[in-house]
Amino acid sequence: MNFFAKRRLKKTVHLAGHLVRHALHMRGDIAPAGDLAAARAAEDALRAAWSARDWDRMEAACDAAAEAAEALMPPRPFPKWRENVEVLVVAISLAMACRTYFIQPFKIPTGSMQPTLNGVTARPQEGRQWFDRPPMNLFGLALFGERYVEVRARNSGRLEFAGVQNDQFAYRIGAEIYPVTIAMRPDSPFLDSARSMKMHVQAGDRVEAGQLIASGRVRQGDHIFVNKVAYNFVRPRRGEIIVFDTNYIPEKERLGIRSDTFYIKRLVGLPGETISIRDRHLVVDGRPLEEPFPFRRLVENPAYHGYVPRSGSRLDSEDAEIRLGAKQFLPFGDNTYSSLDGRYFGPVTQQALVGPSFFVYWPFGAHWGLSR
Repeated sequence: MNFFAKRRLKKTVHLAGHLVRHALHMRGDIAPAGDLAAARAAEDALRAAWSARDWDRMEAACDAAAEAAEALMPPRPFPKWRENVEVLVVAISLAMACRTYFIQPFKIPTGSMQPTLNGVTARPQEGRQWFDRPPMNLFGLALFGERYVEVRARNSGRLEFAGVQNDQFAYRIGAEIYPVTIAMRPDSPFLDSARSMKMHVQAGDRVEAGQLIASGRVRQGDHIFVNKVAYNFVRPRRGEIIVFDTNYIPEKERLGIRSDTFYIKRLVGLPGETISIRDRHLVVDGRPLEEPFPFRRLVENPAYHGYVPRSGSRLDSEDAEIRLGAKQFLPFGDNTYSSLDGRYFGPVTQQALVGPSFFVYWPFGAHWGLSR
């Protein structure tokens, strides 16, 4: 027997010995006495063959040990399926435990944090391109969260504006509702045509069944990971993007805020501070805030437009102030022209805070990576 054959047989001996010992340990107290005696005899024979380096007897001893172990622990039905199911159950259990206690995914549903984090956005497009057809459209959806969408009339009648629903403009023809993804310019009350679906008809026009109302490329909002344990060990810090529970917002019903949902905003005010807005700067205890970096970016970067006092909010002028009590925190959106945030509902308690966002994991694009 050559060197390589002996090496393979040596591995087989160790595996067979481990198998029969495992069977004896697992079934030694419940297996029939005859099977136990046969397994111990097979183990002794295997050990004796190995001690004597009797290569001719080793192969037979390995087979005998494997048969004895199988007699003690007969194979269960569908072993591969059972193993895969067990692995899947363990993986799901670990994922659920991680989501419950450590890290939780959230998606950005609205445009209140744009352009730092995007909600559902769109851009005009008329007609399908080659990449909008199967199977290429699946790649665009899986990687970048984009797909071409057409809104067509399901009935005939006059198109009417029906308000805003779930951060989308809604139109109706009779009782039928048609959501359309339309964005407002962050520094004005006017539509941003470059970031909206293309409207093929306008409110007040008569529309026939099957007629195209709007079309465009719709991109899913950013999906983020939130650290749920951070605030058990460190205090919330100004400038962090935080997630908080809307159930703790006072007067949420009056403001049209749904219960059992979560908001994603930037933490701007800490306990005991007085917050105001002056010349598009956030003012904390009478001093304009420029640090950390996100606050300077809101004023200096042309993609942002600073902080804006809004009529109907608690900060409706440069003289208005919000005073924070103990364990109260004030969240604002980065897109402050169209963000329902602490300017309207005021501070939230520490009990409402879920944790800080730390990573954008989908879709892949400019925002993918660490949250800033």
